[in-house]
Amino acid sequence: MKTYQNISTQFYELAKTAENADAEITFYEAYAAQASGPILEPMCGSGRILLPLLARGYAIEGFDASASMLAVLQKKHATQSQDLAPVWQQFLQNFGNGKKYALIIIPFGSFGLVLKADEALSALNTLRNHLAPGGKLIVEIDTVYSSHGPQDVVRSATLCRSDGATINVRALIKYDSQTQLFTSHSCYALRHAGVVITEEEYFEQYLYTADEFDVLVHTAGFMVVNKYANYMRQPAINEAPVVLYVLELEKII
Repeated sequence: MKTYQNISTQFYELAKTAENADAEITFYEAYAAQASGPILEPMCGSGRILLPLLARGYAIEGFDASASMLAVLQKKHATQSQDLAPVWQQFLQNFGNGKKYALIIIPFGSFGLVLKADEALSALNTLRNHLAPGGKLIVEIDTVYSSHGPQDVVRSATLCRSDGATINVRALIKYDSQTQLFTSHSCYALRHAGVVITEEEYFEQYLYTADEFDVLVHTAGFMVVNKYANYMRQPAINEAPVVLYVLELEKII
């Protein structure tokens, strides 16, 4: 893993805790309430969606490639339950457990971390094989329109932990319109009690063009039920920076 190691995961958690997550949780819970079977969240990260749904009684499980993310997830879950959360460490490309799920969700543009087209198609084929008849797959993608803004610039930020420690990050942000890859080369510095620990991260994410993902999911055997621009379910337009795809298995006539 070149991303989401120890310090970068702590920074991520501090940054996302400050955000209002009500809309995103409400969006996914509406589909969870309709699911007539177990739910799966691949690339579940630190549990921003999985843990609230689990706490509300939904039969959800998940996995992530980052051990640091999963450690944070389990630590948060431990405040609510003595049992471990039903998650495990795995890459999406290697997933396969033979189980069928009524709902599979991949929020927050995480699917773009699968950089190669053949691996993305293989991942979708795997998810299709794990989706129960009548089930739904929801994938949130970041598009090329999310890359607008200054490029080849260094951005910095500092956040504080509750124990007084600070985490500073300096990141060189780039976007290559030819490869459609967004990259961020970051250096994190954790300062606490006079000690400084540093960590480097190289983040890469593939950004999709308009209708590119439509072709990919159709090739994998899905049909597009809805495309939303946000959690309020406004219809997606070509210039939308984020698109939430609601997919079902293609019907065989």
